[in-house]
Amino acid sequence: MSKARWFLAHAKADPDHDIDEWRKLLEEALSQAGWSAEVVPGRDDYATRASALGGWKAWCRDVPCGYDFMGEPMFHGVIVPLEHVDATVGKATAQLVDGFLQAEKHVYVWVPSSNTFIRIERTDECGEDNWKAWACLVPEPSINPES
Repeated sequence: MSKARWFLAHAKADPDHDIDEWRKLLEEALSQAGWSAEVVPGRDDYATRASALGGWKAWCRDVPCGYDFMGEPMFHGVIVPLEHVDATVGKATAQLVDGFLQAEKHVYVWVPSSNTFIRIERTDECGEDNWKAWACLVPEPSINPES
């Protein structure tokens, strides 16, 4: 069975209980026949790899494009849990999302309350010097076959 590895780009302040529950729900939602999903929370990946990479900045650059010892991508995409797609994200999350977009990987906002996935096209900086509200995630335009 093939495995898809997803990076869970949660906020640093999100409670561990929520992160653990999201991981479980996402692994169930993203698995399908012939493909299992593994969701790795940012807090866990940071704890195991950031120091060896040289800290926060190097880790943010490596997550979207890093490879494991077998030459396989560390992650196939990123999921950002938000209460609604219009919510802002912090600087680290925006940098991670930009890295996944540049690597042409899957980038989604996930709304846990409705189990809705929204594909992201780009980030737009808010213009404020606020590490917790650094950017907005811009969804891809909806495709309406009737237009």
